[in-house]
Amino acid sequence: MKSTALFVPLILLAAASAANAKLIACVGDSITYGSGISDRLRDGYPAQLERMLKEFDPAWEVENFGVSGATLLSKGDKPYIRESAYQSARASNPDIVIIKLGTNDSKPHNWVYANEYVPDYIAMIEAFRSLPSAPVVWICKPVPAFYVNFSIRPEVIRDEILPMIDEISLQTGAPVIDLYTALDGHGDLFPDGIHPNAEGAGLMAEAILPHLTGVRRAPDFNHDGVVNLLDFAHLAMQWLAGESTLDIAPAPDGDGSIGYLDLAGVGMYWLKYPNLITHWPLDEAEGNLAIDVLGKFDGTLEGGPQWRPDGGMIGGALELDGIDDYVSARTILRPTDGAFTVFAWVKGGQPGQVILAQADSSGAGVTWIGTDVVTGAIMTRLTDGGRMTVPLASDRVVTDGQWHRVRLVWTGLRRHLYVDGQEVASDDRDLSNLRSSNAGFLLGAGEGFAPGAFWAGMVDDVRFYDRAVMP
Repeated sequence: MKSTALFVPLILLAAASAANAKLIACVGDSITYGSGISDRLRDGYPAQLERMLKEFDPAWEVENFGVSGATLLSKGDKPYIRESAYQSARASNPDIVIIKLGTNDSKPHNWVYANEYVPDYIAMIEAFRSLPSAPVVWICKPVPAFYVNFSIRPEVIRDEILPMIDEISLQTGAPVIDLYTALDGHGDLFPDGIHPNAEGAGLMAEAILPHLTGVRRAPDFNHDGVVNLLDFAHLAMQWLAGESTLDIAPAPDGDGSIGYLDLAGVGMYWLKYPNLITHWPLDEAEGNLAIDVLGKFDGTLEGGPQWRPDGGMIGGALELDGIDDYVSARTILRPTDGAFTVFAWVKGGQPGQVILAQADSSGAGVTWIGTDVVTGAIMTRLTDGGRMTVPLASDRVVTDGQWHRVRLVWTGLRRHLYVDGQEVASDDRDLSNLRSSNAGFLLGAGEGFAPGAFWAGMVDDVRFYDRAVMP
């Protein structure tokens, strides 16, 4: 018990350091660059890692500084330190550096300088550590080479370079990420034996992720978009029941049980909103702005809605008059960008009124969350434009004068509507991509500002996510 109790502050300290870090510089060769991946800017390992990290904190940024053919060795045929990417990586002043070099060093004409691999690697680590940002430098064991190609030799990587990485870690204290073991046995994901495809790059990102976050996955256990007391309760119930499906710590693999480390893992991300891109708490007492706490998409009050500092479901709220009150904002999400989720608390309203819409009156705009003109049940008019696709409607009324939490989810294939945490409507077949629109957003008004579509009631705690948040 004593050793566990002592280790909890250590993991908290390490995770807090990662949580405060925002910019990652990925240094490497063609595997980092994404050679062989058709859309490397989206599916290379750095891009996939960034998407995964944003599930923990939307402020994470990952930059790809990979150079095809690069060597760690300064006397290799293409030394990374001689490339402009190296200078760019240092100039970015990163918080974390991930180095994955060594594959090209295994070539015969490069490995004649094998005795310089360790000192050259140490010199690179120290060069990054000396930056003003004093980044944490992680070093990676290279992924396997599954057969000889491009003169790259699998046995040199396995038998010589891997032990050297361990030695470098011992000499510098730089932590190691073992990509070799993570990808070993996945030769089917390496079309040319050397470069992983998009799925293989995803496995690389998955192997790196827990080292940076301190936990195996985001502790939003009930998938309501925030880590809070409900998630703690889920974990506590498993602890008491002796179950382990929510084992998230220590990273990278957990320990097979629920305990203090998992509680600490929840604490590290307490009140974090994974993949949140916009959040209007609507707790202001005055002014004409609905402040986005992430500082990206503030909304502008139009028509004179009233702040109700003590009248919200969570803190304050905004009251709209149903005549000409609404909140306008620039483009936050595009229906074609991929999966997304929108949450809002609402109270009041009348049948046919709109909670959230895109603004364009030219026809590109559309109601994202509204109410049926007869029943007042929640619905959405977002469609893929197909002849067989109709607005998604439910029978759950939200215009009954009570607070309700409404949620629209697009998984990339299907639409889902939720009220108060319960699914009330969903597609029964996969759709095509949703119809494109670059329009801004209206909270409390319909596209085209149609009379009768303005919301008459309260709105509170509006959130946009760039992922499907599904309970």
